[in-house]
Amino acid sequence: MKLRLAFVATALVLAGCASVAEGQPAAPTPQAADVLALAEHMRRAHPDLFHSLSRSEFASARDRFELRAPELEPNVLLVELMRFATLAGERDGHTGIFPLDPGHRRQLHLFPIRLYDFPEGVHVVAQVGARRDLVGKRLVAIAGVPVAQALARVRPLVPRDNEHSLRARAVQWLVTAEVLHGLRLTDEALRARFSFADGSGVELKAVTAARYGAAFPDSFHPMVPQGLPQRPTPPFLRNRNRSIWTQMLGNGRAVYLAYNLTTVYTGDVAARVERLAARARVDRVILDLRHNPGGNNHTYAPLLETLRRLPRRVQLLVLVGRTTFSAAQNLTADLERLARPRFIGEPTGGSPNLYGDPSTRQLPATGWNTHVATIYWQKSRPDDRRIALEPHVRVRYTAADFFAGRDPVLRRALR
Repeated sequence: MKLRLAFVATALVLAGCASVAEGQPAAPTPQAADVLALAEHMRRAHPDLFHSLSRSEFASARDRFELRAPELEPNVLLVELMRFATLAGERDGHTGIFPLDPGHRRQLHLFPIRLYDFPEGVHVVAQVGARRDLVGKRLVAIAGVPVAQALARVRPLVPRDNEHSLRARAVQWLVTAEVLHGLRLTDEALRARFSFADGSGVELKAVTAARYGAAFPDSFHPMVPQGLPQRPTPPFLRNRNRSIWTQMLGNGRAVYLAYNLTTVYTGDVAARVERLAARARVDRVILDLRHNPGGNNHTYAPLLETLRRLPRRVQLLVLVGRTTFSAAQNLTADLERLARPRFIGEPTGGSPNLYGDPSTRQLPATGWNTHVATIYWQKSRPDDRRIALEPHVRVRYTAADFFAGRDPVLRRALR
């Protein structure tokens, strides 16, 4: 009798254990696990993830995405991961998933053309490989979808500080094959027909991200906002890929300094600028940051010190644009605060106060590499809510200027 009662008791205990186990939530699928991993990376790494969205909005988006993720095809899942990663909003151009990132477990593919969004529309400004037959053409459709509609679909996937860095970057997402396929803009994953304003069209096959990036040395980092490529003229494009260089302009009246990458020691060039600015004929120093996507903001201190101590008769003119981002944006904010600059060109791609210095994590299932900002760089006033630096003098850089080899921004600075 005692044995039988013991057996029954044991059976009841085991049954109870089984019911508890059955009541436990199932482990997330690999796709859902990636959603949770991305959300956790964003929540833990970011210094203030909820500066532009509420905690409840973030949690709701995460939960909805987790439920949908197992049903999504791979390219659709990628698109939705990109969309989720941009939830941090403005000032957060360092937080996202980037097509040219070599940290991805497998490479993405891009169609072999480089685009730029001019005032006249989106034009082909360079090609991968030896062909140049598409350079100069204005793009009107991809796979029959008008380019404006395609851009509208792509924009929510693109990390940005503001509208200007978004405009600089969106054209790269627009030629990313998996993105177009994941958005259902193309039927085939690696082929699409591109149509142009002159009535021509061509079917293009995508190339690997490594091949695409190698064709354009200025795309050295996945987060670099896409600017204009190297061209024979004007000089600021001919020397596009030099980190820093100077020359005298305006019959000796202007010291011109092109600062294209914030990674090099600036002590030597700062000393040169100081010597040149001391000449009696010099009445301006022109600092060109239009191509500078950032780097290390601890490297520009000697240059900043020289520019803030220019003789009062020497005007400091700073050329900026949509590619002025990250550490270069930090420099513009420091100059605005400490010197007497006059800004010329387009609004900057970076924000005066911004989130930067990203940490990376590769998602376990898909292998996509994610970036999340870890530091808030307050280079302007604490209450500065601007998301871009607006130049004192706006100068449009048109497709006509680019293809004719003109530089209206520098011309305005030399007036």
